Amino acid sequence: MSRRRIYLLLSCVVISWGGAFTAIRILVQDASVFTVSFLRFVLTTLGLVAVSAVMRPEWRPVERADRGKVVVLALTGVAIYHVSLNYGERFVSADVASLIVASMPVMVALLSRFFLKERIGPTKWLGIFVALTGVVVLITKGVPGARLEVESLGGAAVVALAPLSWAIYTIVSKPLVSKYGPLPLVTGAMALGTLMLAPLGIPAALHDLGGLSLGDWGWLAFLAVACSTFAYAVWFYALEVLSPSEVAVWVYFVPLAALVWAAVVLDERLTWFIGIGGALVLAGVVLTERVAVRVDERRADEMRATEPATD
Repeated sequence: MSRRRIYLLLSCVVISWGGAFTAIRILVQDASVFTVSFLRFVLTTLGLVAVSAVMRPEWRPVERADRGKVVVLALTGVAIYHVSLNYGERFVSADVASLIVASMPVMVALLSRFFLKERIGPTKWLGIFVALTGVVVLITKGVPGARLEVESLGGAAVVALAPLSWAIYTIVSKPLVSKYGPLPLVTGAMALGTLMLAPLGIPAALHDLGGLSLGDWGWLAFLAVACSTFAYAVWFYALEVLSPSEVAVWVYFVPLAALVWAAVVLDERLTWFIGIGGALVLAGVVLTERVAVRVDERRADEMRATEPATD
Protein backbone atom coordinates (compact mmCIF):
# COMPACT_ATOMS: atom_id res chain seq x y z
CA MET A 1 0.00 0.00 0.00
CA SER A 2 1.40 3.40 -1.01
CA ARG A 3 2.21 6.22 1.38
CA ARG A 4 -0.38 8.43 -0.30
CA ARG A 5 -3.16 5.91 0.35
CA ILE A 6 -1.98 5.45 3.94
CA TYR A 7 -2.10 9.22 4.45
CA LEU A 8 -5.68 9.30 3.14
CA LEU A 9 -6.73 6.46 5.45
CA LEU A 10 -5.02 8.07 8.45
CA SER A 11 -6.86 11.31 7.68
CA CYS A 12 -10.13 9.39 7.92
CA VAL A 13 -8.97 7.88 11.22
CA VAL A 14 -8.20 11.34 12.62
CA ILE A 15 -11.66 12.61 11.63
CA SER A 16 -13.26 9.59 13.29
CA TRP A 17 -11.22 9.89 16.49
CA GLY A 18 -12.05 13.59 16.69
CA GLY A 19 -15.72 12.64 16.74
CA ALA A 20 -15.17 10.08 19.49
CA PHE A 21 -14.90 12.82 22.13
CA THR A 22 -18.29 14.22 21.12
CA ALA A 23 -19.83 10.74 21.02
CA ILE A 24 -18.52 9.82 24.48
CA ARG A 25 -19.59 13.19 25.90
CA ILE A 26 -23.15 12.45 24.73
CA LEU A 27 -23.16 8.78 25.80
CA VAL A 28 -21.90 9.26 29.35
CA GLN A 29 -25.00 11.32 30.08
CA ASP A 30 -27.00 8.08 29.91
CA ALA A 31 -24.46 5.39 30.81
CA SER A 32 -21.24 4.83 32.76
CA VAL A 33 -17.84 4.93 31.11
CA PHE A 34 -17.51 1.17 31.69
CA THR A 35 -20.77 0.54 29.84
CA VAL A 36 -19.70 2.72 26.94
CA SER A 37 -16.24 1.14 26.69
CA PHE A 38 -17.47 -2.44 27.00
CA LEU A 39 -20.35 -2.14 24.51
CA ARG A 40 -18.08 -0.26 22.13
CA PHE A 41 -15.57 -3.09 22.00
CA VAL A 42 -18.17 -5.85 21.91
CA LEU A 43 -19.51 -4.22 18.75
CA THR A 44 -15.94 -3.64 17.53
CA THR A 45 -15.05 -7.31 17.90
CA LEU A 46 -18.23 -8.37 16.09
CA GLY A 47 -17.43 -5.91 13.31
CA LEU A 48 -13.87 -7.19 12.92
CA VAL A 49 -15.07 -10.80 12.85
CA ALA A 50 -17.58 -9.88 10.12
CA VAL A 51 -14.91 -8.06 8.07
CA SER A 52 -12.56 -11.02 8.47
CA ALA A 53 -15.29 -13.39 7.27
CA VAL A 54 -15.68 -11.30 4.10
CA MET A 55 -12.01 -10.58 3.39
CA ARG A 56 -10.76 -14.02 4.47
CA PRO A 57 -7.20 -13.05 5.47
CA GLU A 58 -4.65 -15.76 6.13
CA TRP A 59 -4.74 -16.76 9.80
CA ARG A 60 -1.55 -18.06 11.35
CA PRO A 61 -1.39 -19.62 14.81
CA VAL A 62 0.29 -17.23 17.23
CA GLU A 63 3.72 -18.55 18.15
CA ARG A 64 4.34 -19.21 21.81
CA ALA A 65 6.97 -16.47 21.97
CA ASP A 66 4.41 -13.94 20.67
CA ARG A 67 1.42 -14.84 22.84
CA GLY A 68 2.50 -12.56 25.65
CA LYS A 69 2.88 -9.71 23.14
CA VAL A 70 -0.71 -10.17 21.94
CA VAL A 71 -1.84 -9.99 25.58
CA VAL A 72 0.10 -6.73 25.88
CA LEU A 73 -1.72 -5.39 22.81
CA ALA A 74 -5.09 -6.27 24.37
CA LEU A 75 -4.15 -4.67 27.68
CA THR A 76 -2.67 -1.49 26.27
CA GLY A 77 -4.92 -0.93 23.24
CA VAL A 78 -8.24 -1.57 25.00
CA ALA A 79 -8.27 -2.04 28.76
CA ILE A 80 -5.55 0.23 30.14
CA TYR A 81 -5.93 3.07 27.63
CA HIS A 82 -9.66 3.56 28.02
CA VAL A 83 -9.99 2.85 31.74
CA SER A 84 -7.03 5.05 32.72
CA LEU A 85 -8.18 7.99 30.57
CA ASN A 86 -11.80 7.83 31.76
CA TYR A 87 -10.85 7.37 35.41
CA GLY A 88 -8.07 9.95 35.45
CA GLU A 89 -10.24 12.69 33.94
CA ARG A 90 -12.16 12.80 37.23
CA PHE A 91 -9.07 14.42 38.81
CA VAL A 92 -7.75 16.68 36.04
CA SER A 93 -9.44 19.08 33.66
CA ALA A 94 -10.14 17.97 30.09
CA ASP A 95 -7.45 20.42 28.91
CA VAL A 96 -4.79 18.80 31.08
CA ALA A 97 -5.90 15.34 29.99
CA SER A 98 -5.64 16.39 26.33
CA LEU A 99 -2.14 17.78 26.84
CA ILE A 100 -1.03 14.58 28.58
CA VAL A 101 -2.46 12.38 25.83
CA ALA A 102 -0.79 14.61 23.22
CA SER A 103 2.58 13.46 24.55
CA MET A 104 2.03 10.05 22.93
CA PRO A 105 4.00 10.71 19.70
CA VAL A 106 7.00 11.80 21.79
CA MET A 107 6.72 8.57 23.81
CA VAL A 108 6.50 6.53 20.60
CA ALA A 109 9.59 8.27 19.19
CA LEU A 110 11.60 7.55 22.36
CA LEU A 111 10.45 3.93 22.58
CA SER A 112 11.07 3.40 18.85
CA ARG A 113 14.59 4.72 19.23
CA PHE A 114 15.30 2.45 22.17
CA PHE A 115 13.52 -0.80 21.21
CA LEU A 116 13.27 -0.71 17.39
CA LYS A 117 16.48 1.26 16.75
CA GLU A 118 14.52 3.74 14.61
CA ARG A 119 16.60 6.76 13.69
CA ILE A 120 14.88 9.96 14.86
CA GLY A 121 16.73 12.78 13.13
CA PRO A 122 16.65 16.50 14.02
CA THR A 123 14.02 17.25 11.34
CA LYS A 124 11.66 14.59 12.66
CA TRP A 125 12.09 15.81 16.25
CA LEU A 126 11.41 19.36 15.07
CA GLY A 127 8.21 18.21 13.37
CA ILE A 128 7.04 16.37 16.49
CA PHE A 129 7.52 19.39 18.73
CA VAL A 130 6.08 21.92 16.25
CA ALA A 131 2.94 19.76 16.10
CA LEU A 132 2.88 19.49 19.91
CA THR A 133 3.06 23.31 20.09
CA GLY A 134 0.05 23.44 17.82
CA VAL A 135 -1.83 21.10 20.15
CA VAL A 136 -1.05 23.40 23.10
CA VAL A 137 -2.45 26.38 21.16
CA LEU A 138 -5.56 24.36 20.23
CA ILE A 139 -6.23 23.28 23.81
CA THR A 140 -5.58 26.61 25.52
CA LYS A 141 -7.15 28.58 22.63
CA GLY A 142 -4.59 31.30 23.28
CA VAL A 143 -6.15 32.19 26.62
CA PRO A 144 -3.55 32.78 29.36
CA GLY A 145 -6.04 31.69 32.01
CA ALA A 146 -7.11 28.50 30.27
CA ARG A 147 -8.46 25.99 32.76
CA LEU A 148 -5.51 23.67 33.32
CA GLU A 149 -6.49 22.19 36.65
CA VAL A 150 -5.01 19.22 38.47
CA GLU A 151 -6.83 18.14 41.62
CA SER A 152 -4.55 15.16 42.14
CA LEU A 153 -1.08 14.33 40.86
CA GLY A 154 -2.12 10.70 41.12
CA GLY A 155 -5.00 11.42 38.76
CA ALA A 156 -2.63 13.05 36.29
CA ALA A 157 -0.35 10.01 36.56
CA VAL A 158 -3.30 7.73 35.76
CA VAL A 159 -4.12 9.81 32.67
CA ALA A 160 -0.47 9.51 31.61
CA LEU A 161 -0.98 5.74 31.44
CA ALA A 162 -3.20 6.32 28.38
CA PRO A 163 -0.55 7.74 25.98
CA LEU A 164 2.08 5.44 27.46
CA SER A 165 -0.13 2.39 26.86
CA TRP A 166 -0.88 3.47 23.28
CA ALA A 167 2.82 4.08 22.64
CA ILE A 168 3.59 0.56 23.89
CA TYR A 169 0.71 -0.79 21.78
CA THR A 170 2.24 0.85 18.68
CA ILE A 171 5.78 -0.35 19.35
CA VAL A 172 4.85 -3.93 20.26
CA SER A 173 2.56 -4.30 17.24
CA LYS A 174 5.14 -3.13 14.66
CA PRO A 175 7.04 -6.46 14.27
CA LEU A 176 3.86 -8.55 14.70
CA VAL A 177 1.95 -6.92 11.85
CA SER A 178 4.18 -8.33 9.12
CA LYS A 179 4.15 -11.78 10.74
CA TYR A 180 0.40 -12.25 11.31
CA GLY A 181 -1.25 -9.60 9.14
CA PRO A 182 -3.04 -6.41 10.26
CA LEU A 183 -6.62 -7.74 10.27
CA PRO A 184 -6.04 -11.03 12.14
CA LEU A 185 -3.80 -9.27 14.67
CA VAL A 186 -6.23 -6.44 15.45
CA THR A 187 -9.18 -8.85 15.62
CA GLY A 188 -7.45 -11.09 18.14
CA ALA A 189 -6.20 -8.19 20.24
CA MET A 190 -9.60 -6.45 20.34
CA ALA A 191 -11.43 -9.68 21.22
CA LEU A 192 -9.02 -10.40 24.06
CA GLY A 193 -9.18 -6.78 25.26
CA THR A 194 -12.99 -6.95 25.32
CA LEU A 195 -12.80 -10.03 27.55
CA MET A 196 -10.54 -8.09 29.90
CA LEU A 197 -13.17 -5.33 30.16
CA ALA A 198 -15.98 -7.83 30.80
CA PRO A 199 -15.72 -8.08 34.64
CA LEU A 200 -16.41 -4.33 34.95
CA GLY A 201 -18.35 -3.87 31.72
CA ILE A 202 -21.03 -6.56 32.03
CA PRO A 203 -22.49 -5.41 35.40
CA ALA A 204 -22.39 -1.77 34.26
CA ALA A 205 -24.04 -2.59 30.93
CA LEU A 206 -26.82 -4.62 32.56
CA HIS A 207 -27.55 -1.64 34.78
CA ASP A 208 -27.48 0.98 31.99
CA LEU A 209 -29.01 -0.82 28.97
CA GLY A 210 -32.54 0.33 29.71
CA GLY A 211 -31.51 3.99 29.65
CA LEU A 212 -29.88 3.93 26.20
CA SER A 213 -31.84 5.66 23.44
CA LEU A 214 -31.77 4.90 19.72
CA GLY A 215 -29.46 7.87 19.28
CA ASP A 216 -27.11 6.43 21.93
CA TRP A 217 -26.90 3.18 19.99
CA GLY A 218 -26.11 5.19 16.88
CA TRP A 219 -23.18 6.88 18.65
CA LEU A 220 -22.04 3.49 19.99
CA ALA A 221 -22.09 2.12 16.44
CA PHE A 222 -20.02 5.12 15.32
CA LEU A 223 -17.47 4.46 18.08
CA ALA A 224 -17.33 0.76 17.25
CA VAL A 225 -17.27 0.89 13.45
CA ALA A 226 -15.43 4.14 12.64
CA CYS A 227 -13.33 4.79 15.75
CA SER A 228 -12.32 1.20 16.52
CA THR A 229 -12.95 -1.40 13.77
CA PHE A 230 -11.80 0.86 10.94
CA ALA A 231 -9.29 2.99 12.84
CA TYR A 232 -7.47 0.18 14.65
CA ALA A 233 -7.14 -1.82 11.43
CA VAL A 234 -5.78 1.21 9.55
CA TRP A 235 -3.28 1.83 12.37
CA PHE A 236 -1.84 -1.65 11.83
CA TYR A 237 -1.86 -1.34 8.03
CA ALA A 238 -0.02 1.99 8.38
CA LEU A 239 2.66 0.36 10.51
CA GLU A 240 3.44 -1.95 7.59
CA VAL A 241 4.47 1.08 5.50
CA LEU A 242 5.51 3.82 7.95
CA SER A 243 7.73 3.91 11.02
CA PRO A 244 6.00 4.07 14.43
CA SER A 245 6.93 7.74 14.93
CA GLU A 246 5.54 8.66 11.49
CA VAL A 247 2.22 6.98 12.31
CA ALA A 248 2.00 8.36 15.85
CA VAL A 249 2.40 12.01 14.84
CA TRP A 250 -1.02 11.87 13.17
CA VAL A 251 -2.55 11.84 16.66
CA TYR A 252 -1.75 15.56 16.82
CA PHE A 253 -4.58 16.19 14.34
CA VAL A 254 -7.15 14.63 16.69
CA PRO A 255 -7.67 17.73 18.93
CA LEU A 256 -8.29 19.85 15.83
CA ALA A 257 -10.82 17.33 14.50
CA ALA A 258 -12.44 17.16 17.95
CA LEU A 259 -12.91 20.95 18.02
CA VAL A 260 -14.54 20.91 14.59
CA TRP A 261 -16.87 18.07 15.63
CA ALA A 262 -17.82 19.96 18.79
CA ALA A 263 -18.55 23.08 16.75
CA VAL A 264 -20.80 21.19 14.32
CA VAL A 265 -22.61 18.86 16.76
CA LEU A 266 -22.48 20.77 20.06
CA ASP A 267 -22.44 24.33 18.69
CA GLU A 268 -19.16 25.16 20.43
CA ARG A 269 -17.46 28.31 19.11
CA LEU A 270 -14.36 28.20 16.92
CA THR A 271 -11.73 30.94 17.26
CA TRP A 272 -8.85 32.12 15.10
CA PHE A 273 -6.45 30.51 17.60
CA ILE A 274 -7.81 27.18 16.39
CA GLY A 275 -6.64 28.14 12.90
CA ILE A 276 -3.16 28.96 14.24
CA GLY A 277 -2.98 25.72 16.20
CA GLY A 278 -4.21 23.71 13.22
CA ALA A 279 -1.59 25.30 10.96
CA LEU A 280 1.17 24.43 13.44
CA VAL A 281 -0.06 20.85 13.69
CA LEU A 282 -0.13 20.55 9.90
CA ALA A 283 3.37 22.04 9.62
CA GLY A 284 4.69 19.59 12.21
CA VAL A 285 3.15 16.58 10.49
CA VAL A 286 4.51 17.69 7.09
CA LEU A 287 7.98 18.08 8.63
CA THR A 288 7.77 14.59 10.14
CA GLU A 289 6.10 12.77 7.24
CA ARG A 290 7.59 14.47 4.15
CA VAL A 291 10.60 16.66 4.88
CA ALA A 292 12.26 14.29 7.36
CA VAL A 293 11.75 11.33 5.02
CA ARG A 294 13.37 13.20 2.13
CA VAL A 295 16.27 14.30 4.34
CA ASP A 296 16.83 10.69 5.41
CA GLU A 297 16.67 9.48 1.79
CA ARG A 298 19.16 12.16 0.70
CA ARG A 299 21.51 11.22 3.55
CA ALA A 300 21.27 7.54 2.62
CA ASP A 301 22.06 8.34 -1.03
CA GLU A 302 25.08 10.39 0.03
CA MET A 303 26.35 7.57 2.24
CA ARG A 304 25.99 5.06 -0.60
CA ALA A 305 27.81 7.43 -2.95
CA THR A 306 30.77 7.75 -0.59
CA GLU A 307 31.11 4.01 0.05
CA PRO A 308 34.18 2.51 -1.65
CA ALA A 309 33.42 0.37 -4.70
CA THR A 310 34.03 -3.36 -4.34
CA ASP A 311 34.78 -5.89 -7.06
